[in-house]
Amino acid sequence: MPTLHYAPAAARVLRCMERHRTDAAKLRRVRRALDQLAADPRHPGLRTHRYHALPGHIGRRVFDSYVENGAGAWRIYWAWGPDATARPEDEGQGDAVLTVLLIGPHR
Repeated sequence: MPTLHYAPAAARVLRCMERHRTDAAKLRRVRRALDQLAADPRHPGLRTHRYHALPGHIGRRVFDSYVENGAGAWRIYWAWGPDATARPEDEGQGDAVLTVLLIGPHR
């Protein structure tokens, strides 16, 4: 089971959602998706797939997972490891790490 680390942008979104509580339902969905991601990044409900155009992460294998779909859809953008050298094959190891890069509206 991988450990989740949060990039500053993702941590900022979570803090803002928790502090302002403007959309408690969305916060619950984000937390549930993060729990599923930590338990199994390939969970079918996440519909995880490779994302090819996240600005600032050129050359890094970035994935996105669903928080919700439809109008106002939100996603979790993440990558394996705390650095660009981690590989998806590392998932089975006990020290696997996922870095949550961004949480927000589908781009």
